[in-house]
Amino acid sequence: MKNVVVTGATSFIGIHLIKKLLQNNYKVYAVVRPNSKNIARLQKHSNMVILEVELSNTKDITNYISGDIYAFYHLAWEGARAPYRDDKVMQEKNYQAAIDAFEVALSLNVKKFIGIGSQAEYGKFNGAVDEAYPCNPLTEYGKSKYATYLTILKLASEKNIKFYWPRIFSAYGPYDYEKSLIMTCIDKMQKNETIDMTECTQNWDYIYIDDIVEALIKFLDIDCENGAYNLASGNSRQLKLFVEEIKKYTNSKSIVKYGAIPYGENGPINLQPDITKIKKALDWKPVISFDKGIKKMI
Repeated sequence: MKNVVVTGATSFIGIHLIKKLLQNNYKVYAVVRPNSKNIARLQKHSNMVILEVELSNTKDITNYISGDIYAFYHLAWEGARAPYRDDKVMQEKNYQAAIDAFEVALSLNVKKFIGIGSQAEYGKFNGAVDEAYPCNPLTEYGKSKYATYLTILKLASEKNIKFYWPRIFSAYGPYDYEKSLIMTCIDKMQKNETIDMTECTQNWDYIYIDDIVEALIKFLDIDCENGAYNLASGNSRQLKLFVEEIKKYTNSKSIVKYGAIPYGENGPINLQPDITKIKKALDWKPVISFDKGIKKMI
């Protein structure tokens, strides 16, 4: 049985990842903040050990683990939503915690370190974007994510450790942020409430959480090139079409007021990720279509 550490264990992705790791017979050290309000999401399991450690004290993880760890997933990251995405102090703390997590992983003799990147690292772009596209993040969140990637990529090369950085594009599923566009739409549409939206003319890409987890697990089994990997559905289309599909499957009478909310200062952001690299590297592809994912959630 291989040992795996997961920080951010009660996060949206963390909950689903840990469930799958346990199903695949890994022993999981689940790292959560002390007195986490979401700790009940972690169902008791004989192969899971819960460690309560503050993000700012990431190095304390070594106080609770004896023996080697096969892989380390670093998911913990505070302030991923507005207005904290532009809190420079908070994002710099996230950067330092990620570097500390890598140092912890080194001390535990890990073979693989998997961090979680973001579409925010690319900034504003038009057309399809692959991993070679120059990153120009617009937010402090995106800047710190990108800085983390560059630093750990260099350290991993020096220490001869496998390092993977999946850049996730618009995930959705159970335990998603309650105020995300999809969660808001499902909630209001089931109540037949009026919904104010932007014009929703930009292209977007949504990927269901189960497909994300399948890819994250595959990084454990396959030795591929170090670096960033776009993790998305690869099925980009106009955002309005996603909204209308949710309305269809909720049988809603809601009135959707497109254009009632103005775009932010950077205007509409188009998401058209190219996922060729990750599909080839992991022999993986998303299998849950948007309509199937929405039906599962409803």
